[in-house]
Amino acid sequence: MARSVRSGVPDLYVCGWRLRTGLTLPAALPWPEPGRGAPDVTFSAGSVPASLENPVLDLEVLQIGSRGTALVRFNGIGRFLIHKRQVLTALDIRRDAPELTAVIFGNVTAAICWRREQLALHGSAVAIGGKAVLLLGRADTGKSLLAAVLALRGHSALSDEVAAVSRKHCFPAGSALCLADDALKALGIDRRGLPQSRRWRTPKRLWHGGPAPEPRPYPIAAVVCLKKGESGGRHRMHRLKDEAAIEAILDQVFRRGMLPILDSARAAKREARALVGAAPVVEFTIARDLSRIGAAADAIERLVR
Repeated sequence: MARSVRSGVPDLYVCGWRLRTGLTLPAALPWPEPGRGAPDVTFSAGSVPASLENPVLDLEVLQIGSRGTALVRFNGIGRFLIHKRQVLTALDIRRDAPELTAVIFGNVTAAICWRREQLALHGSAVAIGGKAVLLLGRADTGKSLLAAVLALRGHSALSDEVAAVSRKHCFPAGSALCLADDALKALGIDRRGLPQSRRWRTPKRLWHGGPAPEPRPYPIAAVVCLKKGESGGRHRMHRLKDEAAIEAILDQVFRRGMLPILDSARAAKREARALVGAAPVVEFTIARDLSRIGAAADAIERLVR
């Protein structure tokens, strides 16, 4: 049986939903209208199976059932059974572990977005001049690093790992960025006291920097699809148009395998097409040189302004 969240715990703003949870999520924003009101999503401790019966999507960390129930599971961290309005949790680690933040703001958030018909894109998001810039890309393309540089310049980090999009707007998930020690050193950020996740291939620390975003949707000013360049090469940016731009966005859907389920692919393409009509979509190849990340941030600021 699920154990509901204890009373008195303030609700949080995550991706536009009113989230009620007893978990420690330091990256999340407080709900802007405290007091009475039903949550959109509730996290509760409960019984969570190790696997779903006959899943239509079966990945190591994510399963989807035929009716849309999702199961996120990480050995040594916990399991999360996701319905549209409720997430049952069975944790193997303490509530404030940094690994928990990474899992919830990654796969769990993506699954909830999918259930709520939001487009969950693999990337970070930063607000520049009151508008969102999406920094999308595969692992190790510099999404979080570039977001951190922009945060140090006074811009607000909206999310890391998953950017939630709907109706040409990005909805903040939180402002913590996951950064490796070499990135922190290159940016001049003191790593002492920063929570570190050691369960991943590359240990990373959670860093909060820059002004906190407002708990509201941000109109999207630009979509930047990041690619890794050669060491010693040059940064290169070019604009994508029409179907190439739409496909570039869809290629960055977090767990794209969810799209064929519950007719989600059609809605995702419709959202991507609307986004292409509203904001420039560019492919940005970044040279593999930490000392030149500032020049890449300059290019992002010029793109928006």
